[in-house]
Amino acid sequence: MKCPNCGHLENKVVDSRLNKECTIIRRRRSCESCGQRFTTYERLEVTMP
Repeated sequence: MKCPNCGHLENKVVDSRLNKECTIIRRRRSCESCGQRFTTYERLEVTMP
């Protein structure tokens, strides 16, 4: 994940939470270079074989 502040590619996840429907994961991330915190949202994708 690229830091929106400095562009550094290394970051760590500070906190992860699911929404009420358990379909979206909200992650708080911290850049290991500049320390900027930012949020990402990940949507679960279910595929059928």
